[in-house]
Amino acid sequence: MILSVEERDQILAQLNDRQRQYLSDYLVRGHRTVFANVMAKEKGFHIPEDSDPAEIERLLQDWIYLGYIDGGHVRVDLRCECGRPLRYQHQVKNKTTGETKFFGIEHLKEHLGIGAAAVAAVKKGFDAIDYELDELLTKWRNKWVMDPELLQVDSIPTPVAVQIKLGLPLLEKQIRHLKQNRIRILPSKLTFEEKTSPKQAAVVAERDLFSWNEPLPTSQNGPFYLSENLKSAIRSYMEIGIQSARIISDLLIHEHSAPNHRLITGKPDIYAAVCAYIERYYKVEITVLGTEDRIYRINP
Repeated sequence: MILSVEERDQILAQLNDRQRQYLSDYLVRGHRTVFANVMAKEKGFHIPEDSDPAEIERLLQDWIYLGYIDGGHVRVDLRCECGRPLRYQHQVKNKTTGETKFFGIEHLKEHLGIGAAAVAAVKKGFDAIDYELDELLTKWRNKWVMDPELLQVDSIPTPVAVQIKLGLPLLEKQIRHLKQNRIRILPSKLTFEEKTSPKQAAVVAERDLFSWNEPLPTSQNGPFYLSENLKSAIRSYMEIGIQSARIISDLLIHEHSAPNHRLITGKPDIYAAVCAYIERYYKVEITVLGTEDRIYRINP
């Protein structure tokens, strides 16, 4: 479902300002998430694709994606670092030096000095986001009508609610998620008494946090041991709004010297301990992202 540049422009021109702004923001967020995920993977982090880009960027010290400019056509005043006129100019910033660079996607490797595999991953991810835009625009042009039964779920994801309110179609992946009721907010299940032994806690968490056969980490202090320094860091991350247990786990490794041992999926060994501590310390709502991650929102 690929539209030509001209077809895309024609359909966008028929949308109202709020719809166009939403889709522009959607593209920027999608590109930003793809770019941050690729950069994190280059540094050895293994982050779920649905993670918030701002949280992923906390793990990075070099390039982060700022956004892009659509000039409407190739313009001489919109150039790549090499001087080539562009229609789409992408912008990145180096967190360490503050340097900002502007480039066309074809010259990503030359100007950022990242490997060919990373460049290919960024381009593939950007293409996937563009295809989703084309899917939405094609459905809108064809006057797509939503099945009301799709909304008979426990919780409607925010992007779905916003798109419906704006009169925009849903993506097929959103429809699948609604049908399978895979995105849902659950009450906290893990409750731990202070007297709970590490062995008892491991049994509860293994049942609730994992659905594969990877063994839980073990140590002389038990699989759920966290130092007071790491517990304090977890509380700090939660209280500044970081919600991903997976990213909190990597931040503990990156910024607080937590052990960098990982399961075969790339998930940090301490992930289960992080989840258990958050769910014991806070009253939270939990968004379960399959076996990949848990998103926590502190209840007032």
